[in-house]
Amino acid sequence: MEQKIYTLGGSVWINLANTIVMQENQKVDVLKEPSLLLQWLRENGFLQDELPDDPEIATIHDTLLPLRNICMETISDLHRTGCMSDHTYASFEREFHDLTVDVRMERQNGRVHLIHEGRSLKDQVRYEVLHALVETLANYPPERIRKCEHESCILHFVDTSKGGKRRWCSMDLCGNRQKAADFYARRKTYV
Repeated sequence: MEQKIYTLGGSVWINLANTIVMQENQKVDVLKEPSLLLQWLRENGFLQDELPDDPEIATIHDTLLPLRNICMETISDLHRTGCMSDHTYASFEREFHDLTVDVRMERQNGRVHLIHEGRSLKDQVRYEVLHALVETLANYPPERIRKCEHESCILHFVDTSKGGKRRWCSMDLCGNRQKAADFYARRKTYV
C-alpha cells in the first residue's frame, strides 16, 4: 500500500509540522493551497470523501497555523533540549484552554471505550493534534522524533521501528533517492 505524503510523520501533529515542504529548493506551505489543505484534512481523517457543508472549513487554515507553530516549536525543543520548553508549553496551554470536547461511551466487542470528539471541525482538529502530541511525548523518547536524513528533505517522523534505526521520511521518497545517489557516487569512484 502506498504511503501518502501527508501522513509520513506517523502522528497527526508531526504530519501538521510537515505541511511545510521543500519544492525546487524552496520551502512551500502546503496549507496555503485550498485543495492541498483539504487533501491533508482527508488523509489525516478529519474529512470524509465529500466536502462538508460546514462554514468552518473556510477558516480551518487559521486554526491550523498556530497549531503548526506549536508542533514545529516542539520538534525544535526536542532536538535542542529533549523536552518541550516553557514558551512552547504556554502556547500549547492557550490552544488547549479554548478547546470544547464532548465525551461519549461506545461499546465494541464487549469492551467499553470513551470517545472524545470536538464539538466542531475546528475543535476536533485541535483536539486530535494536541492529543497526538501529548501521546507521542508520553510514549516515545525525544530521540525517536527525527528529521529525514536526506539532505534536501525537511520532513520529520516518529521512529516507531523496533530497532529505532529509521532514517528516512519514506523509503520511496528519500531513502531510495539517497541509496541510488550513494551507489552512483561509489560506482563513479571505481570507473
